[in-house]
Amino acid sequence: MTRITMSQVAINNMAYRRYSFDFFLESAQRLGIRKIELCGCHPHFTMFEAREFDTKQLAKKIRDHGLVVSAIEPEQNFLPINIAALDGYFRKQSVRQLAFFIERARYFDCDKVIVYPGKALMNHPHSEAWKYARESIEELSRIAEKNDVTILLEAVSSFISDLMMDSATLARMMREVDADNIGCCVNSSAAYAAKETLDDYFRRFGDKIGLVQLSDSVEDNEQLPWGTGLQDLDSHLRTLRERNYTGDIAMELLEEELAGDPEANYRESIAYFRKHID
Repeated sequence: MTRITMSQVAINNMAYRRYSFDFFLESAQRLGIRKIELCGCHPHFTMFEAREFDTKQLAKKIRDHGLVVSAIEPEQNFLPINIAALDGYFRKQSVRQLAFFIERARYFDCDKVIVYPGKALMNHPHSEAWKYARESIEELSRIAEKNDVTILLEAVSSFISDLMMDSATLARMMREVDADNIGCCVNSSAAYAAKETLDDYFRRFGDKIGLVQLSDSVEDNEQLPWGTGLQDLDSHLRTLRERNYTGDIAMELLEEELAGDPEANYRESIAYFRKHID
């Protein structure tokens, strides 16, 4: 049985969106964290900010702070990105934005990029958005193959999209795309919302799981600090141990009310997590 350690834990810069990226890197050092899940979010790292800085220099700055990028997660909720959009031009631009991160992953010594399914319009056929999402993911997988990147598809809760909300629909998308460089990212909040467990994902995907995101949640709110929601952290950790998971564990705190003091919220969540792994 594998032991879970703090060396596997990464934090996400999205929580620091009201602060500079330098502040985020320094905060990670203060928290004793050595890995980050790099969110492609404004004002830290998007294709728009890339006009103002050198991506290689951003990667060097991360390394200079003694940090490693576990995975890149392009922001796909607040930014205008939807790979399942009905509008062809917008869909093409959405793929282009995600390709930006895939093509630059090598600068960060990272080979994993997280992709959401996109969003369907509620008054249009669900099958239409599914088709567009699949076509977009197929295109992204070809771009990723050229860049030695694995795309980690992530199921999301209904707060975000009703297109791919559980392990069954995630598995369907992976079957239909049928690419060797497609894996999955497990989000405990999405699993909780779908009344699933981490073990359900491991039974279905096994070694295709490239990243586990662990954050607390309640029925109407997610990505919360540990100890403030209803999820069973001990059950999650037991699954990871029994499944001999040795990969990284990203702790995401994304709610707007947490962005005012992200370091304090992360400190609280990390302290709770430490007690449970010790």
